[in-house]
Amino acid sequence: MSGDLDVDETAGKASGTRRASRRAATRRAIVDAAVAAFSRWGFEGTHFREITRLSGAQRSLILYHFSSKDALWQCAAEEVERRFTVAFDANFEPGRCDGDRDTVRHALACYVDALCEVPEYGRIYLLEGVSEGPRMEWLARHFAPRRALKLALGDTALQERVRTTVLRDILSSALVAFVTLGPLLERSHALAAGQEAVGVYPLSAERRREFVASLIKLIF
Repeated sequence: MSGDLDVDETAGKASGTRRASRRAATRRAIVDAAVAAFSRWGFEGTHFREITRLSGAQRSLILYHFSSKDALWQCAAEEVERRFTVAFDANFEPGRCDGDRDTVRHALACYVDALCEVPEYGRIYLLEGVSEGPRMEWLARHFAPRRALKLALGDTALQERVRTTVLRDILSSALVAFVTLGPLLERSHALAAGQEAVGVYPLSAERRREFVASLIKLIF
């Protein structure tokens, strides 16, 4: 009798584990679909039918996991921020840099690389950052790699300029726009240069170095 109970309990636990796994997989599929949709069409342009088409989950199931479209957007934005932070942190090693100039150059290069690896970051930034409201407020408070915000420089005056003056806004907007608007900049630059391609999109290693070097000239 006891053995039968043990078997039933084990089977029940296994069944519960499978259900939890399926719920987690469904939630992940919905979030991935939301990331793709919101970064392409923005909040206003995204409808539940796009999420359903991309995830395979019906609206009722989406709302079972997320109470509203706003809640789904925030979860998608958090996922994009997480991916971007992981990409940035994977390459960011300020302890290996030699002086402030090299540290800033390294941080900028890591930021560009992360933007290229997680293009949804820049797209959401541009789509939702142009209008005041709760989504813009959320981005202002959360959409930045924490280690970059805490970047420590030997020159305290320089650190203050980078963190609190208009230079901060110039750098952040230039970084996001240069990578995210890559297709447009590539075509425009190619037409001006009379060439088929100039390496802005996809962003070549040479263009990345050139871009970061140009930003360094603004700082030092």
